[in-house]
Amino acid sequence: MLSIAGKKIVLTMHIILVSIWLGTTITILTLLFMKNSLSPVSNINVIDKSIFFLFDTIVMNVSIAVALTGLVFSMFTKWGFLKFYWISIKWIILLILATIIMLFAGPVVNGMAALSDIFMDQARFNKEYHNYEYYTIVYTIVQILLLICVIYISVVKPWGQRKIKRELNRKIVIASGVIIGIFLIVAIISQYTQLKYYRNMPINDVDLNSLNDGSYQATVDYYFPYEVEVIITEHRIKDIIIIKNRENHYAKLAEGVRNKILREQKFNIDAVTGATTTSKVLLKAIEKALISE
Repeated sequence: MLSIAGKKIVLTMHIILVSIWLGTTITILTLLFMKNSLSPVSNINVIDKSIFFLFDTIVMNVSIAVALTGLVFSMFTKWGFLKFYWISIKWIILLILATIIMLFAGPVVNGMAALSDIFMDQARFNKEYHNYEYYTIVYTIVQILLLICVIYISVVKPWGQRKIKRELNRKIVIASGVIIGIFLIVAIISQYTQLKYYRNMPINDVDLNSLNDGSYQATVDYYFPYEVEVIITEHRIKDIIIIKNRENHYAKLAEGVRNKILREQKFNIDAVTGATTTSKVLLKAIEKALISE
């Protein structure tokens, strides 16, 4: 059990983290509405990248920290998980928030940032971009309302104690929580290490003047064989064909790197915002195709 000082520290951290989460979502919503008054429209890309950064760096990580501090407080104090109605409702809301972030808000924020990065000032004329933008606004508003409910419930504690016929063994609950926590931490660290390696891969440019006209192919493996074909005509990148790519939302967004390369006529460029890892792998495959020749 936590000491009185320990309880205060954990509770303070929990409240601060929820406040940061709420403040960040309000900032994101403000930026979304700001875009309608921007001039020139090319500044939209900067706003979308800022929104993506706030969501990916702060909302994602802070939401995990909120859950972890909540777990610690529930496991190591008298409050528990199911003893009080208000705590049970709070956990249900946090579960709904986690679902929204992972399955709904994440994909649309990434999609909006990716299309903005790919099409630049032309994104405003893209119907899919507008869909992503609309649902980003919707899910952000939902997050704000639910977070306000979480804060209200935490402060007011509107519902009392439940009648529990059979209480769970605290040692079993703590042991299960620790095991799940360790598993999640190991999985997150492992995934982060792998992502960091691929995202930091150096991409070297090739002198297009040294290449003959023709088709160049290569494959790079990253849990999947990503295969590309590069068409060179008169020392210019005429076309890039993505032969093999994963069939999911983020992988398809990464194919937008093709547009960026054709526009800039080089492939030592920034990866697509919101689809960084896969687009970096595709860039590496393109590099490999041309250097191998």
